[in-house]
Amino acid sequence: MGLNSYDIKGKVVVVTGSSQGIGKGVAIGMAGEGAKVAINGRKTEKLRAVAREIEEAGGEVLPCPADLRDFEQVKAMMQRVKEHFGRIDVLINNAGGSFSHNLEDLSPNGFDAVVRNNLHQVFYCCSAVRPIMAEQGGGRIINISSVAGLRGTPGLGAYGAAKAGVINLTETLALEWASYNIAVNCIAPGIILTEGMEEVLASSEEAKRELERRIPLRRLGVPEDILNACLYLATEASSYVTGETIKVAGGGTGRF
Repeated sequence: MGLNSYDIKGKVVVVTGSSQGIGKGVAIGMAGEGAKVAINGRKTEKLRAVAREIEEAGGEVLPCPADLRDFEQVKAMMQRVKEHFGRIDVLINNAGGSFSHNLEDLSPNGFDAVVRNNLHQVFYCCSAVRPIMAEQGGGRIINISSVAGLRGTPGLGAYGAAKAGVINLTETLALEWASYNIAVNCIAPGIILTEGMEEVLASSEEAKRELERRIPLRRLGVPEDILNACLYLATEASSYVTGETIKVAGGGTGRF
């Protein structure tokens, strides 16, 4: 197995939540490696800006605005990608998000919203893409969880519970869908220096240094770190890997 095992050229890759942050970095990186990329988000203008960036670099991209909390919109999006590109080789479930919360102060509606944003839509996207991948003979699904899903994280209780659910869902889907030749794996990022995180840390260089001190590799992650893990799981290099979770956190424990 040589370096060509990491080749993604010509593959059709769907990246959810790709109008900003990790998803944006992964989508642009995949396009840069020659993949045909379908990008998704709820904010159309941000999505168009990412599409322009990919096109200007010579990449092939299909913007797919959709609310992934609505299963009918998810099914329509996957069908649109199939009709446009002819197939879907890789689905990267990146969309999600949260806010700082103590569980004692979190309302049931707030808990439901966090779980819906981080777990339900992963299941919706997997369910919608399965018939397409099964019909074409297989595919790859990469679910983005978090180190918060690997252990308790004060201030992120609902988020951590949802991301733990993503890990368990990944393992079960891998077992149930192996007969379709669909590999399902997971990535658990640590602290990634996205635009949003940069804004949070902009006012305190000391806070940034403290976060770096907690990480054995002594640096915060960047979207390219997640892209590299996605490339491995999306290509033939990982052809015998399914049901696994790769922590990409610089050796950090996950406690923010």
